[in-house]
Amino acid sequence: MRAATIRDGEVLVEEHPDPEPSKGEILVRVRAAGINGGDLHQRAGLYPAPPGWPPDIPGMELAGEVVGRGPGAERFEEGERVCSLVGGGGQAELAVVHERVAMPVPGRLDWPEAGGFAEVFTTAHDVLFAQAGLGAGERLLVHGGAGGVGTAAIQLGHAARDYFNRDNYVKVVLDPRE
Repeated sequence: MRAATIRDGEVLVEEHPDPEPSKGEILVRVRAAGINGGDLHQRAGLYPAPPGWPPDIPGMELAGEVVGRGPGAERFEEGERVCSLVGGGGQAELAVVHERVAMPVPGRLDWPEAGGFAEVFTTAHDVLFAQAGLGAGERLLVHGGAGGVGTAAIQLGHAARDYFNRDNYVKVVLDPRE
């Protein structure tokens, strides 16, 4: 397979062996991959890939089609569209992902949208709902709303308000004077 490869601070396209899915993993033919701050830091030599992930192939999120399954992987069928966070290796033609962290691609997202979805929206959702417990009647203030995670947080705040069809569920304030 071909992959974006970091060599001495440069990004080159190089050939690599095809990855093989292990127990509980799926093999994904990557159709799109996001570029995140971690990828830029990895290129600069400031962010090593976590253990078990390709040390020289950037890419922390991806979207593509399932083209293979390791032993015990049953959540997705071959041909299904998935997106996922990965510890690295997303900017390659093929990537291995544990099926527990892969998500179905929502039907109306195209490949570029799906490829840049997982990192920012998973992070924003975790921060807002799992960690902060954003709930009914609360206000959402997002500092740094121009970045990927901030933009996703604003969109999720609007979605929470719209889902519950109540303006008082989450008050999304775009103007701090409101």
